[in-house]
Amino acid sequence: MEVFVTAINKLIIIFMLVLIGCFAKKKDIIDDCFIDKFSGFLTKIVVPCFIISSMQLSYTPELLQKGIVVFVTCMIMHIWGMLVGFGTGKLFRVPHMNLGIWVFSCMFANIGFMGVPVISMIFGGNSVFYCAFATAAFNLASYTLGIWIIGRYGDGSRPVEISLRQLLKLPVNIAIIIGIILFIANIQLPEAIGGTVKMVGDMIAPLAMIYIGAVLGRMHLKEMIYDRWAYVISGIRLIVVPLTAYLMLRPFITDQLVLGVVIVGLSTPIGAYCAILAAQYGADEKTASRYIFISTALSILTMPFFFFLFI
Repeated sequence: MEVFVTAINKLIIIFMLVLIGCFAKKKDIIDDCFIDKFSGFLTKIVVPCFIISSMQLSYTPELLQKGIVVFVTCMIMHIWGMLVGFGTGKLFRVPHMNLGIWVFSCMFANIGFMGVPVISMIFGGNSVFYCAFATAAFNLASYTLGIWIIGRYGDGSRPVEISLRQLLKLPVNIAIIIGIILFIANIQLPEAIGGTVKMVGDMIAPLAMIYIGAVLGRMHLKEMIYDRWAYVISGIRLIVVPLTAYLMLRPFITDQLVLGVVIVGLSTPIGAYCAILAAQYGADEKTASRYIFISTALSILTMPFFFFLFI
C-alpha cells in the first residue's frame, strides 16, 4: 500500500509540473522563443549531465550486461513498433503523405523528455543507468531508420541523408560514450566536477515536465482535439505497443527493473522529434504536432497502468 501511495504522489507531482509549464505559457510568462531555446538547454546540457551522473557507478559485469540487454531489447521493440505502424497504417488506409509520421509515431516514444525523468522518479536506483542504454537505442534507430521512414513518405523535397558523424556529435550520445568509458574504467569524477554534473542532471525531472507543459500550452486546443486519427494513433502508441511488448518480453526478461525501464519507456507519448523530422523532410508537420499533443495529454491517464505492473 505504501508503494502504491508513493507512486500516486509522484504521478501527481509530474502532473503538477506539466500544469506549471502550461500555465506559464498561457499567461505569457514564457514565450515560444524561450521554449525553443529551453529545449536545446535540456538536450545539450541537462540530459547529458544526467546520463553521465547516472553512470557514475562501481563497475560490475552484471550491470553492464543488463544495460546491453536494455539496448538490444529497445532496438527490437523499435522494429516491432515499425511493424505495428505499417500494419495499422494499411488497416486504417493512412494516406501515403502521412504514413511516415504514422509509422514513426508507433516506433518512437518520448524516452528523453518524459521517459527518463518519469522512470527515475518512479523506480530510482539503477533505473537511471539503464535509461542511458535505452536512450542510445532510441538515438541510433531514430537517426537512421526513423529518418529514412519520414523521408520515404514525405513530399520528396529533401533527400534523406543519414550521417554517422552527425549521430556521434549529438551531446546525448557523447555523454553516453563518456559515461560508459568512465563506468567500465571504474573512474569516479572529482567531487567538484561530479557534484556539478549531478546537480545539473538532477534538474531533469522538473525541467523536462515543465517544458512538456509549455509545449502543450502553446498549441491551439481546437485544432488538436478534432483530429480523430490523433486519438487512434495515440491509442496504438500508448496502449497497443507497450502492452504487446510487455506480453512478448515478460517470459524472457526476468529482471523486473530491466523490464520496467523498457515497458515504461515504451508507454510514453510520441516524441517531439517526429514533428522536427516532418518539417525537415517534407512531411506534414501539423499532423505530427497534433499526434504529439493528443498522445502527451492522454499519456497522463495511460502511463500509470504500466507503472503499477512493476510496483
